[in-house]
Amino acid sequence: MAEAGVAFPQVFVVDAQAGVPPPATCPQPRHSPVSHRVLYLLVTLALCGVAVEACFIYRLYSPDKGDSGMGLKDFKDGRGNEVLPTEMSSTTLKPLQASAHLTEVSMPVQENGELNWGMNGDAFVRGLEHKAGMLQVQRAGLYFIYSKVSFAEPSCSLFKHTVQRRTPRYSRSLELMKATRFSCRRPKPSEPGTLNSYLGGVYHLHSGDCVFVKVENHTLIRHHDTTDNFFGMFMI
Repeated sequence: MAEAGVAFPQVFVVDAQAGVPPPATCPQPRHSPVSHRVLYLLVTLALCGVAVEACFIYRLYSPDKGDSGMGLKDFKDGRGNEVLPTEMSSTTLKPLQASAHLTEVSMPVQENGELNWGMNGDAFVRGLEHKAGMLQVQRAGLYFIYSKVSFAEPSCSLFKHTVQRRTPRYSRSLELMKATRFSCRRPKPSEPGTLNSYLGGVYHLHSGDCVFVKVENHTLIRHHDTTDNFFGMFMI
């Protein structure tokens, strides 16, 4: 027991089972609503890009609706194999232009040197009139005119090859093209000594104009087949 008048210190009881207070937690950072919007925008743009690319791929590999309704299974050959349809051009076919090609020279050549042409071999006349060795124009326009003749090499004489035009507008024929050859070389007996002359050009002709071929020293003309001499024209 404590004696009267004597002071004793107070005794505190420490609870050894008391827990340690938890550490202070740091506040979590708040996400800004602006960053969320930017993220959503980027994701949306990416999805839109994927959708657009998918549309392009679909249009690239899908059949055109403008094509005929027949599928590939409708295009089959005689053995039942599938055949890819050919693409038809949308360009409208133009009507056939006037043209002619004459290949047969009537032998012997007449005295005035004008060549008469037959219709043998590959000869044809379309949209023009063939009469008396001439080609008569039915429709005005630009025409390419050509002529080739084969002839023996002249012996100290002149050979002249011309393409001429006869028109109601003039009283005489007009010379469109010409080629001349003069030689004094005598070919050896073993050499054929055959030459050729070619003329060609574009001219504007009127309806009713006639075009023909004329030569000077006509006895030199040689004709063995349809490739030796020809005359023609076509509208361009």
